[in-house]
Amino acid sequence: MLRNRQSLFVAAGLLAALAPVCLAQQVGQAAQPVAQAAAEQPAMLRVGDRLDSARLHQVTRPGLYGMSEAPSGSRYGIVDGKLIRYDPESAQVLSIIRQVDRIVD
Repeated sequence: MLRNRQSLFVAAGLLAALAPVCLAQQVGQAAQPVAQAAAEQPAMLRVGDRLDSARLHQVTRPGLYGMSEAPSGSRYGIVDGKLIRYDPESAQVLSIIRQVDRIVD
């Protein structure tokens, strides 16, 4: 009986010593996909940013989005689901108008 009790204490002590290490590994493994996903997302679009042409959809029919023709020297486009106005010569974002659900033109 005494021998079983000693084995139980040894097992409990070993478990107590290894538990924090196992938990830390699990937390570290769970955090890696979150960090990778954050690194893969494009940066938030802001006024003044230069556009990446691969991300830009040029709006050819602004009326479908409830807009009139863009002011002289600018065009409308969609980047990352946002309707924007941009300068086609400098590829600079002039304004962010609103979120759009889908591209319709």
